[in-house]
Amino acid sequence: MELQAKVWRDQHRLEEARSELLRAADVYKKLGTAEDVERCGKFLHDIEEKLNAPVASGESGSSCELL
Repeated sequence: MELQAKVWRDQHRLEEARSELLRAADVYKKLGTAEDVERCGKFLHDIEEKLNAPVASGESGSSCELL
């Protein structure tokens, strides 16, 4: 799941990466592997920062719309 999240991050499919990381963290919590949960948390934080970052545009005053 983490590997898939990394692939999606690299493909700029951040929502999918976030979802997969949440699933991975849930599995790690159930397994009781704290180091893996922490690693997922850091990766998830990175993804969420990218999701919340403003999108740069070459046009001033343009509105951003989701597809």
